[in-house]
Amino acid sequence: MKKYVALLVFLAFFITANAQEKYQFKEVNHIVNKDVRYKLYPTFNMWTYLKLDTKTGDITQVQYSTDDDDMEVYLGAPEKIIADSVSVNGRYELYPTSNNWTFILLDQIDGDVYHVQWNQKRDNRMILKINYALFR
Repeated sequence: MKKYVALLVFLAFFITANAQEKYQFKEVNHIVNKDVRYKLYPTFNMWTYLKLDTKTGDITQVQYSTDDDDMEVYLGAPEKIIADSVSVNGRYELYPTSNNWTFILLDQIDGDVYHVQWNQKRDNRMILKINYALFR
């Protein structure tokens, strides 16, 4: 009998974990609105969102809580300088991946893509350009 209870607990945990991962992956609205400069993206963590500046690509990790531990931490930005003439709202968009900690940032004008990783620990946060490879 104890084996069946343990199996049921394991299955419930597995189903819940998969549901959280799918929640992050499906809940992003990718409507490009040139009038909107900032967008919030959910993560699998119910307390954490990513805020994207769609004009510059700057990303902050927004965390709220019930214990007054709310904070907004700068995650990073693409490492390139954009002239004001092509710096427009809606230029950047975030896309979730099946990895809970990782998003893809797309420059919708140049086509550049970036690996975005958020984390509670500062050393594990990053934005890295994904290089285009002609041959592999």
